[in-house]
Amino acid sequence: MGIFNRFVNVLRANANAALDQAEDPELMLTQMISDLETQKREAKQRMTEALALQKRFERQTEQEEAEAQKWEDKAVLAVQKGKDDLAKDALMRKKEHARRSEEFRQQLASHARNSDLLRDGYQQLEDKIEEIKRKKSLLVAKQKQAEAQEQIYQTIEGLGDNVSAMEAIDRAEEKIEQMSARAEAYQELSLEDGRESLDKKFKELEHESPDMDDELMALKQRALPDAQKKLPETTTAPEASAEEEDKPVIPPVSNIGMFGKMK
Repeated sequence: MGIFNRFVNVLRANANAALDQAEDPELMLTQMISDLETQKREAKQRMTEALALQKRFERQTEQEEAEAQKWEDKAVLAVQKGKDDLAKDALMRKKEHARRSEEFRQQLASHARNSDLLRDGYQQLEDKIEEIKRKKSLLVAKQKQAEAQEQIYQTIEGLGDNVSAMEAIDRAEEKIEQMSARAEAYQELSLEDGRESLDKKFKELEHESPDMDDELMALKQRALPDAQKKLPETTTAPEASAEEEDKPVIPPVSNIGMFGKMK
């Protein structure tokens, strides 16, 4: 486990140093993840080889144990048959296979511990890569935000130092104010024209002759025959009854005075 921790510490130190010198942290993070992925594939290959070797030790241990058991059975058979010399030879073979089996067993135990360390280290490396991938988007977003803020502040600082830029802004502001003033003037003139037109109409109405109808009636009195002067334009004279025709006609008062003078 100590070896893997040192390996991770070296990776972390190299990554921090690279980020300090990198011109583009986003590209550097991408490259770092790519390197870690390569190392993960290599670690997986080594772990696969270690597991294969562990399986080999397991098979060899089982084979030696089986051989030791087989020669023990042969020694028993030789004793049963009264063949002590054969029994001794069989026991010697059994002892040799038992010794080999124990050696393979010890190697298997040691290799199994190394395989467990490789497996744990591989898992930690895989988890670390996934963590870096998750943080990459956040780190890149912070980088973009910092770059945008820096650019804004540089632009503001440049505007403060650039006299021509400020003069251009002042000219633009003055032009906008002139346009606004002209618009207000056009609006006032339009309202005044409307008021003058309305006042003119009322003045013409006031100066119209109020007795135009009387003049029209007088004109009709002069132009129409006498029979139509006494009648309204829209009515006809009623016919006189027989009794009204027999009644004497009473002249007007002015005519009576005239007759008196005539006598």
